[in-house]
Amino acid sequence: MCARFTLAVPDFATLIALLESSFGAGRAGSGPARSIAADPEIAARFRPRFNIAPATVHPVLRARDGRRAVVAATWGFLGRFARGGAGPSLLANARAESARAKPTFREAFAARRCVVPADGFYEWTGPKGARRPTWFHPAEGGLLRLAGLYQPAKDPDTGEPDVRFTLLTTEANADVAPIHDRMPVLLGPGDVDLWLGLGDGADADRAEALLRPAPRGALAARAVSPRVNSVAHDDPALLQELAAETAAPKAAASKAAAPKAAAPKAGGTLPLFDLDGGARPAVPSGRTSRR
Repeated sequence: MCARFTLAVPDFATLIALLESSFGAGRAGSGPARSIAADPEIAARFRPRFNIAPATVHPVLRARDGRRAVVAATWGFLGRFARGGAGPSLLANARAESARAKPTFREAFAARRCVVPADGFYEWTGPKGARRPTWFHPAEGGLLRLAGLYQPAKDPDTGEPDVRFTLLTTEANADVAPIHDRMPVLLGPGDVDLWLGLGDGADADRAEALLRPAPRGALAARAVSPRVNSVAHDDPALLQELAAETAAPKAAASKAAAPKAAAPKAGGTLPLFDLDGGARPAVPSGRTSRR
């Protein structure tokens, strides 16, 4: 699964430059179609983010009129309405193994694939009340290109047109497996046009073949501040390295205070929000689906 991620580049111009550089835009023979179109309004709203959660508006890369374009989209497909009159559930992740066939994602997989830029994502270990976050990021620096799907929608509160995206997850690679059994699908620079359906990339079979774990060594892991557990915190200090022993006393104290608490199951998922009692973001009421 992927419940939180980061995009800490300093400004929108830097993000576009990093994307274009990784795709080879501007090189001899690449042509204008290799560049990326972007709405100035998105640039004006951009800021570095260190704790991106579902329901956050985020730039995503998609195909539009035969070229790459960056658009603003809200993280999380709107699913079925919850029982008791609550609002729709929020589908932050989709399993890569079944997304192409599943009714909720089938149409988007066929025609609305996108790339979500990031520079890291979080996963957690430890008992409830003492969650310990790990930040996974590119071992050699730069961006991660997360495979996603998008859908047109209406904002459930205002009724205004909206674009929503979900992240595809796959089995964890050797870098992530010690912490969690799932990870987001990471695309290489040469896979982007195929995934977006540009040029010769309209073949859904070939696109589906990209949905695999990243190679061993692609990611580095860093234990970081438990302040990540609350989405109210969103600042550079979240990414400071935290020695493993720093959080151990808290975990031990939690265990002593609650001896009946069951140990977390291997590979179990964690709540998307409020891991240690922090504030929640403004999201539609109802359940949040996790994959």
